[in-house]
Parts: sequence; C-alpha cells; structure tokens
Amino acid sequence: MTTVLAEPTGSRPPDRTVPRVALGIELLGAYKDSGCVEPPWIIRRADGQMLEVSPLLHRLAASLDGERDLEAVASRLSQELGRPISVASVEYLIDTKLRPLGLVADSATADPLPSRQALLGLTLHAGVAPARLVRAVTTVLRPLFLPALIVGALAALVFVDVWLVLGGGIAPGVERLISEPALLLLAVALTLMAGGLHELGHATASRYGGAEPGVIGAGIYLIWPVFYNDLNDSHRLDRRGRLRCDLGGVYFNVVFILVLAGVYGVTGFEPLVVVLAVQHLAILQQFLPFVRLDGYYVVSDLAGIPDLFGRIRPILSSLVPGRSPAKAVTVLKPKARAIVTAWVLTTVPLLMASLLFIAIRLPSLVATTGRSIGDQSTALLAALRHGAVQGAALSGLQLVLLAVPVVGIAVTMARAVDRGRRTSVHRRLGRLILSFGAPRG
Repeated sequence: MTTVLAEPTGSRPPDRTVPRVALGIELLGAYKDSGCVEPPWIIRRADGQMLEVSPLLHRLAASLDGERDLEAVASRLSQELGRPISVASVEYLIDTKLRPLGLVADSATADPLPSRQALLGLTLHAGVAPARLVRAVTTVLRPLFLPALIVGALAALVFVDVWLVLGGGIAPGVERLISEPALLLLAVALTLMAGGLHELGHATASRYGGAEPGVIGAGIYLIWPVFYNDLNDSHRLDRRGRLRCDLGGVYFNVVFILVLAGVYGVTGFEPLVVVLAVQHLAILQQFLPFVRLDGYYVVSDLAGIPDLFGRIRPILSSLVPGRSPAKAVTVLKPKARAIVTAWVLTTVPLLMASLLFIAIRLPSLVATTGRSIGDQSTALLAALRHGAVQGAALSGLQLVLLAVPVVGIAVTMARAVDRGRRTSVHRRLGRLILSFGAPRG
C-alpha cells in the first residue's frame, strides 16, 4: 500500500501546475484475486469511500506528490507505461477524472463528489469503539485465528451441541424466561454482547491478515439494530484473507457459544441455553447472501467482485435476447460471471417478493405497531408511577424494539429516493469508476 497525504495549503491558492493529491488519500493498489479480466486498482478517500479506478489513474494519483510539475508527472507516467503521455493528457485526466472525484488537493474548487449510498446498506449508524481501541484489542486477540485453535473451536462446538440436545434442549430455559420475564433483560444483554463480539471477530480477522480494522459502531440495518465494523482496508488482502474477514464474525460467535456453554455447565442456569440457541440462529442468519450480511460478502469474495448489487442491472440487461452485454459484464472472468449471474437470478426475485409482501402488509403492520407502541407506553408510565424498575425496563425495551423497524423503513425509503437523485449526478460525471465500501454489519 502507498499512503499519500497532502500538506495543508493554508489560504494560499493551490498551484495547478504542481498538483498534489488530497489529504488522507490512500492508494491500495490492484484488487487481488479479482473476478475481472483486468483487475481494478483501488483508492480510498479520506471519508472512507472506496473507488475502483484504472491502473493509469492510480499511477497518476501516485505521481501527484506536490513536488512534480505537470511535465515531470507526464515523464514519469510515460516511463512506467512504456508509451508517451503528453502534458495535455495529464492535465485532462486530472481535471476530468481525479478532481471531480475529490482526489486532488484543490478539489474543493470543483463540484464535490456526492457520497454514494450503498444499496441495502446501513441506514443510521454511529461509532462506539474508535479505530485505535479496536486495533489495540484485536492485536491481543489475533492468536485466536491460528488454524489449530479454529479447528479445535469447531470440534468443541459439535460436542457442545450434542451435549445440549441430549441434555433436554431449550424447553426448561424457555419456561424459566416465561415465568420470570425480568430474565429477558439478561438474555438481551448477552445477545447484544454477542453482536459486539461478532464485529470484533471481523476486525481481528482483518488484523490477523495484515489489514487495519476501523471503528466499531451501532446502527440500523433495514429494520433491526446491528453493530458494524469498518473493514474497507481488508480490500488490500487476497481472497483467502478477505474470506477470513467474512467468517471471522461467526467464528467469534462460536467462541462466545463455547464460553457460555462452559458457564452453563458450571452454574446450570437454564436461560443460558436459550441464548445459545439464539446464537445458532444468528449464525444461520448471517449466511444469507441476499442482503449485506456475512453470506453476501462470502459470495462477493468468492467471485472477486466488491459490489454485487452494482452488477444487478448489467447482468439482467445481458440476459435480454439480442442485447449486447454491458462492459460491467464483459469484463468479468467466466467463473465470476457465473457466480454473479446465479446470485442475481436468486436475489432479485427474493427481494421483489419481499418488497411486495411488505407493501401488501404495510397498512396492517403500521396499525399493529401503533397499537403496540401505545400499549407499551401506557405500561411504561404505569410502571414508573409504581416504582417497578424491572417492568419499566421491559416496557422501555419493547418500545425501542417496536420503534427501530419504523425508523429503519422510513430512512430506507428516504435514502432510496435520495439514491436516485445521486445516481443521476454520478452519471453526469461520465466516469467508468465504481464506488464501493460501506460499514459492515
């Protein structure tokens, strides 16, 4: 990786004859094990947005160190490419490609690149653990990804599952939760802890592979609350390293299950078995490849294509008889094209069916949710008046769980409208560049 930083220019106007890249730009090099015939090269902006660019633009950005003038930049590019590059061509590429993308220090004088919202990405999110803390913790936990420990953990998981099934299953734990509703608060707390550990697993896998994990935060994904981790730096890794990052979260779920099973074995506290069962369901949910969960990124990295959703339209268009495939399809290797096509043909019908179901059920869902919010609000006020702390906590928790889907749907719809507007702006830039990268839940 080459990191290029621009020095502050103060109030003095920048010298366009000696251009420099913008502050915080990182040049990550070629995308390893790419599913494209010619691998794209990756640039990371200071705001975390990832850009796929041509090798020429990547080399050009690397040449803009604030010391070389346009002639020196053109000379360097000519030597690296083995063909003459004129000063006029360099200036044209800077003005029409790099500057509109916010990659040049004086890009503020040009039209700013609108931040591109990831399709079906996080709607609302905020950091919880800063990147520095995440990197410190993952440095300590990195040995957990030694192959021998992974194999041992998976073998132990099989033993624990057999032990729990033969020991009576989750029925006693469910009965205990029903008879003592306050224990639900403990179950929720443990589930939230597991969610945070899941993201720490992604971050630790990234660290183990040699990439730098970013901030861990919390947000709303579609209709439910989630934790997330900034793993954009993992794009510097090869396919094996990226897949390790993809699966690192569920691996830490397995570790959490083993620890919790050990506590249950010592204490016999039955509600823990319910939490263990929920963790198994959470792992299965993560492998769904149709939304941006771990399964989606596994398929993405197997194909070597960072943004599968960005290929939906060109893939569907290529299947129309008599229509020539778009460049976004022809650049794919045969294996990658087969994987992406199979994913598109599976995902699109499922998403359309889900949207249709939501549209049909939305009026009744809104009415039911409104009544439930009213009932829980009344229960919360009554619990507060009588000093029932546990009852108030349970009612407050249910209010939050009811409100999150409403907020998620509203923000998702607003972002869908905004995405259409931003897409038109991106098209007006006239660039063959794909933006990708988003916080991962």
